[in-house]
Amino acid sequence: MVVLTYSGQPSDEQLAEHLREIEERVLSRHERFVQVIDQSRGQQPDPIQRAMIADHQRKMDAAYRDYCLGEVYIAPPAMRGAMVAVFWQAKPPYPYAFVEAVDEAVRWAESRMKAGTERGRS
Repeated sequence: MVVLTYSGQPSDEQLAEHLREIEERVLSRHERFVQVIDQSRGQQPDPIQRAMIADHQRKMDAAYRDYCLGEVYIAPPAMRGAMVAVFWQAKPPYPYAFVEAVDEAVRWAESRMKAGTERGRS
C-alpha cells in the first residue's frame, strides 16, 4: 500500500519531481500496489498541472496496468472534479474510488490488495 498525502499547492517543479518519485520508487519496483491518496488538505491542480498528471498517466500506462491494483482518493468535491478532468485526458487502467475518510480509503485499499493477491494465485 502506497500512501500519498497532499497539502497546499505544489509548484510545477515540485509536482514534476513527485511524479518522477512515483516512477522511481513505486512503479520501478515491479510489484503490485494500491495507492491511498489523501487530498483533503491539498489544493486543486491548475490546468497545467492536470496536464502534467495526465501525461504521467499516459507515459506510465503499461506499468500502472501491470502493477496498480487501484487508487482511492480522500478528496473534497472540488478536488474530485479536478481528478475526473485528469481522467478524461488519461483514463486510468485500474479501478479508482473517491471517499470521505481515511478509514474508508484503507478498507477500499485492503479489499483491492486482497483481490490482487487472489488474482496472483490463479
